[in-house]
Amino acid sequence: MTNNTLSLNSSVVVAGPGVHMPAAVFWDMDGTLINSEVYWAAGEQYVIEKHGGTFSTDVPLRARGQSTPKLLEILQEYIPEHIDSEVLRSEIIGYVIDREREKPCWATGAVELLGKLAEAGVPNVIVSASPRAMVSNMVEQAPEGSFVGYVCGEDGLAPKPSPAPYLRAAEIVGADPADCLVFEDSPVGLESGGAAGCTVVAITGFTPEQVVFDGPQVTNIKDYVGLELDDVANFMELGSVMNSDLSE
Repeated sequence: MTNNTLSLNSSVVVAGPGVHMPAAVFWDMDGTLINSEVYWAAGEQYVIEKHGGTFSTDVPLRARGQSTPKLLEILQEYIPEHIDSEVLRSEIIGYVIDREREKPCWATGAVELLGKLAEAGVPNVIVSASPRAMVSNMVEQAPEGSFVGYVCGEDGLAPKPSPAPYLRAAEIVGADPADCLVFEDSPVGLESGGAAGCTVVAITGFTPEQVVFDGPQVTNIKDYVGLELDDVANFMELGSVMNSDLSE
């Protein structure tokens, strides 16, 4: 397994008096950290139509949060002739990563919140089903010191909704998952973070259908605009209350 851990900031987590900060924050990537769903949808349409198929708006809805192999299975359903999976993989990933390199599409308020967390000594980790090249590209484009590591779809872990990706993220930072916060946008991702024992917040502002998913999240937010460390601490408090209610 490739080591996805970067140099870990050893700063002590700091916040205001009485503020309980998470031990770490785990960010799903597509549709959560970056508003890339439009790139994926365009790439899916490009690949399907390139091979003589008919694109449907159902494709992005079905594909969100899925592993690359599952995405390729979905694409193949809309293509009349069988196409080698490696060809489809190369085409869709190449399309999306080219768009992301041309114009990074950070979710509104995400970079600002990353900076506040990093300054406070709270480590950030990307937890994504996307291939390594795509995840590492976003780590490199982020402000220096934003992330201490990442988990990607090529790490050999069971994909979301399994808790494995978020449990691996907790291992990277040496933290108890119960002390960590997750930002997610897809049903499988929300389930994954909740199953790992993390406090989960759903991001709803970058999903095409603008739905508010049912799931284990403590709250739903549109984006990160205006979020402060006190808000992050409040998410953790909500998670603590939810866990206490479930244990009774």
